[in-house]
Amino acid sequence: MTIPIFPLNLVVFPKSRYPLHIFEERYKKMINRCINENAGFGILPKLENELSPIGSYVLVSNILKKNENGEIDIVVIGVGRFLVRDIKIHPDGYNIAEIDEYNDMPENVNEELLYEMKTMFEGIIEKIQFRLEDSFWKNYINSSSKSFKLAEKSGLSIKQQVELLSMQNENERINYLISHYVNLKKQISESTLSNNIIISDGYINDLEL
Repeated sequence: MTIPIFPLNLVVFPKSRYPLHIFEERYKKMINRCINENAGFGILPKLENELSPIGSYVLVSNILKKNENGEIDIVVIGVGRFLVRDIKIHPDGYNIAEIDEYNDMPENVNEELLYEMKTMFEGIIEKIQFRLEDSFWKNYINSSSKSFKLAEKSGLSIKQQVELLSMQNENERINYLISHYVNLKKQISESTLSNNIIISDGYINDLEL
């Protein structure tokens, strides 16, 4: 399978929604082609000077605004993950990649770990008096991979987000977030912690999945 690629300092987790402003000419062409063909594209996170080999396949779920100069505001939703095999340049200037699907391994989620992760997360946001909208928790309940949902609001660095995205085991991701929450409690002041969570608050939860 070959898909268009959008390199960004961003991770879009499966089932997460994120707003994007498209202004570069080659990506305006790419996005409009995807909209017209009802097709998706890949978001590949940038790590320093390299692209992650694991990315998120997204679809345009909402068109918020189209400007006269061709710039466009959209909302994308993550629908899956992929592994890059090869990257080439499309005649319109953006990258295209040959990819393979990248899915979780079959497993039974450890309910005790899941409860511990959620309890620790709730303790952190309560400590900093950060209230999450009801739609966030509704989406959390409906999510099949709850680690990805909490990761939206966990103050993870781009590197940590890529590490989480690359894991093919929900229990492994849950353990990863539990360790992260332990470190947050120990090492980060309340004000810094609050800023980190708010900075990662680009995700949209008030739209139905």
